[in-house]
Amino acid sequence: MTIRLAEPEARALEGFCRRQLRWDGALASRVVTSAKALGVFTAPPLGVIVFVAVPTVDPVDEADQLDVTVPLERLAAALKFTAQSGLDVVGLPRAMVPVGAQPSLTHLPPTDGWQLPIFGISGDLVPLVDSATAEFDARAGGLSARGQQAIADEIWDRPGFGGLPLRALHAARQLGMLTSDRAKVSAATSGPWKRFSTSRGQVFVYATGPSARLSLRVVR
Repeated sequence: MTIRLAEPEARALEGFCRRQLRWDGALASRVVTSAKALGVFTAPPLGVIVFVAVPTVDPVDEADQLDVTVPLERLAAALKFTAQSGLDVVGLPRAMVPVGAQPSLTHLPPTDGWQLPIFGISGDLVPLVDSATAEFDARAGGLSARGQQAIADEIWDRPGFGGLPLRALHAARQLGMLTSDRAKVSAATSGPWKRFSTSRGQVFVYATGPSARLSLRVVR
């Protein structure tokens, strides 16, 4: 089955994929479709799950809707030519999802049950994230990888906006979802899940008790 995306949407989705491949070329992506959209979940090395969705040119029949896990690199390559030939997700190789301390694409965030969101402005949150990044750079210089990791965990586990840990905002900033403009953003909670929503995508974190503490590799 071939899914058609308009060129701007295909290009934006390809960019979303490639920004993460610079951190880890072996990342997986979970591709899901609905009647009128194609969505991609990823779990970059930032202690979060990220989701981006784009509209499809043609409706996707219910019998043809997908939920497959493929290599992110192969998806990015396929998206480069989508506007001309369409996207054949089924034809891509399947990817294995490792299970460990980091969030996994094996279990996705819920689609409902989210509490009333708390709203904010994107540009108002950027200084908070940039200040935390500058603090990490100032404190972590010359330390071992283990020492840097301890500082990263301390900084990015701090509360940020709407009950979200700072790592959710950091991930959004790194992926171009949190920018210095007046775009609306929101934070919401569903059980142990927290969601940061922007006009460019969503970032999810999962936390409940000490066992849910997730390490975060700071990416500049």
